Amino acid sequence: MQQQRIELLRPQMGTTRALTVRTYGTVGKGPKAYFQAALHADELPGVLVLHHLEKLLADAETKGEILGEVVVVPFANPIGFTQYVDMKPLGRFDMRTGQNFNRHYPDLCDELIVAVKGKLGQNGTENVAIIRTELRRLIKERRASSGPMTDLQDLRFTLAELAIDADLVMDLHCDWEAAMHLYTSDSSWPDAADLNAQIGAGACLIAEESGDNPFDEAFSLPWVVMRREYGEAFPIPMATLATTIELRGEQDVYDHYAAEDAANLFCFLQRRGVIAGDPGPLPVAKCDATPLAGVDRVTATHGGMIVFSTKPGGMVKAGQELGYVLDTETGEKTPFSSRTDGFMYARVGGRLVVPGGLLCSVAGPNVLPGKSGNLLTAR
Repeated sequence: MQQQRIELLRPQMGTTRALTVRTYGTVGKGPKAYFQAALHADELPGVLVLHHLEKLLADAETKGEILGEVVVVPFANPIGFTQYVDMKPLGRFDMRTGQNFNRHYPDLCDELIVAVKGKLGQNGTENVAIIRTELRRLIKERRASSGPMTDLQDLRFTLAELAIDADLVMDLHCDWEAAMHLYTSDSSWPDAADLNAQIGAGACLIAEESGDNPFDEAFSLPWVVMRREYGEAFPIPMATLATTIELRGEQDVYDHYAAEDAANLFCFLQRRGVIAGDPGPLPVAKCDATPLAGVDRVTATHGGMIVFSTKPGGMVKAGQELGYVLDTETGEKTPFSSRTDGFMYARVGGRLVVPGGLLCSVAGPNVLPGKSGNLLTAR
């Protein structure tokens, strides 16, 4: 194992921040897998999962079983780790800019289209190598040409450089209260079906572009665009499987969950040829992929207290009462429901809501009318 400490931009006098990066296997040899946790710094289940996964990786490395390269960033957001208000961690948004830590990663697609022109041929493997060479060059050039940066921009570029040429990009998150679920590109389905089954996801949400270029899409979208631009003339595989894995809810920080999740990710790496060994039979999938544009994000019509009658992790029917919002001052009590049949995969963690506030999310099988734009927030 090689450990690296990458010093980040100092935000102020007397302060320092750094990323810890650990690499298992041989750099540049075989398929490359990239894992990170706590990009939303108050989402900690992934940190514990990577702690358990690294034990398995260290043992595999000792036995000479790592056939590729596994990069692990055990906590991806030192900025967010320091943000506390009233003793509560606030790690989803940067308090200086208000920006989501998991949005606005470098979009290199336009430059990449120009950079590979005249260089592609009829060998798909060689085309992948050409595109990855250009991606590594372009991310460095983009950083160099960006001028003075904020500490948030520096963090984004640093993480992007680590993952830009990976075959597998696994960004570990969680929701407030949730069942296991994941997000990936629709161009990566059904390639991601083995991951979906292995981790026991209850929902697999797919979209080509969800909006604002979150971390995973910064590495899947270039391949989508290359295939769209040049795919008719040249063989271009969907060479990077990038996913956001939502490890249940933010309170689900337990060794028994984390050890099981780590074992499943290890089996996935074996199945993908990153690690030697028999992963065993693939578990039966709990779900098929459904469109991210089919998710109904149920919202409140007025403020008050949320009283849920349904927990995440089960199927619900359109119009079924999932709970109600109660205003005890006026006595107003408003039941809420989903517009679609589907899997209720998440609900909010707090029980006080304002008008228009999110209540829960239901993954339906079909695109909902009018659902477009930023799919990660749009109702």
